[in-house]
Amino acid sequence: MIGLGDRAALGVAGSAAVSAGVALIVDSWIVGVAVGLGTWLLLFGVDALRTESPGSIEIERVMPGSMVTGTVSRCQWQLRHSASSNLRVAIADSFAPSLNAERRVAAVLSPQDLHVFETELRPDRRGRFHIDTLTVRVTGPWRLAMKQNDRALRATLKVVPAFLTRREIELRRQRASLLDVGSRSVRAFGGGTEFDQLREYTPDDQFRHIDWAATARTGHSIVRTYRAEEHQIIHVVLDNGRLMAATADGITRLEHAMDAVIGLATVADHIGDRVGLMTFDQVVHNVVAPSRGHRHIGRLINAMYDLEPRLGESDYGAMAAEVLARVRKRSMVVVLTDLQPHVVEASLGLALRAIASRHNVVVGAVTPTEVGRIATTEPTTPADAHLLSAVSLAMEARRRAERQLKAYGVKVLDVPAGELGPRLVDDYLLSKSHRV
Repeated sequence: MIGLGDRAALGVAGSAAVSAGVALIVDSWIVGVAVGLGTWLLLFGVDALRTESPGSIEIERVMPGSMVTGTVSRCQWQLRHSASSNLRVAIADSFAPSLNAERRVAAVLSPQDLHVFETELRPDRRGRFHIDTLTVRVTGPWRLAMKQNDRALRATLKVVPAFLTRREIELRRQRASLLDVGSRSVRAFGGGTEFDQLREYTPDDQFRHIDWAATARTGHSIVRTYRAEEHQIIHVVLDNGRLMAATADGITRLEHAMDAVIGLATVADHIGDRVGLMTFDQVVHNVVAPSRGHRHIGRLINAMYDLEPRLGESDYGAMAAEVLARVRKRSMVVVLTDLQPHVVEASLGLALRAIASRHNVVVGAVTPTEVGRIATTEPTTPADAHLLSAVSLAMEARRRAERQLKAYGVKVLDVPAGELGPRLVDDYLLSKSHRV
């Protein structure tokens, strides 16, 4: 594409002056305008002919493949041209606004030299960003004309969510180390949670393992022995429906739930347990089989980072059917959703009841921050009193929904923003300590 350069206005002004001068000399505005227009077209045409094609410029974009929200990284543009003279070049990249990067650069490039320009990427939103085109503009020597085209430089930037509760989870991971040491020491002496057999007492046995009824019957000290338990499998089910779009402390419930998944997987992996993940809304989307290791945690993050809450109601019945079909052995199932009372009553409660009939179910949810603030604030006006009354009714409905789920055998963690991950890990470690 050929267009006007940044000094085209000066060229037009000069041509207008020529036009006026000729008109005064020959006493004819028609002739003056014709001469001025011809002068402008001639100058513009010559400058356009002398303008180098943008396609002659070698351009490479160097940028990271992945980032974490809230971090800073650099993107480079490397330019080189083989023309015989300097070129006035401007480029504009196709960065998304949420990357918070300066996407334009203008410079004069000397021939043959490699010119490197940088910008900082500061993503404040997670997701998958496709950066497909880069616009290149070359201005002519007189800066009256320019040539421009779009260059296909396709790249994908993966921005994963920040681990917001990393510090709290690290403290719990250290506590898990002590739990794991205790668990291993129990197993070393024939410990565990599943009964194996009765045998006579030996000096190495623990006193608490004596079976007093068997001892009374036989007249000898008899102890119970247990098979060492297998490492636990945890299945996390992440709701991606409209309930998860609401914010708490400026972050969507979905983001809080993702943070909880990362925290739970980090601690469970440290102990040796395996964590799987299923995401769903109207349909089941991503399923990550239970496993462990650093790479597996990366797979969990990859399954979540570009999720956006769907506007429709999640199909909790289909979710329950999928969980029951996939998870045959009794396991810990963690469902991260929200406790909207009408949803619990209509569909979510029955779905969780079905899962709880075969598995240990924990539901994690984030209490609305604003609701909690209002509930603890003393009203000073009639409007405040009415608002407090409405909030109290809403909170009571939420508690009724919680009691309904508990009656189905479901454990409920309805906690303030920023506490879901740590509280979920606390509950997990508590259950582990009871098993040991």
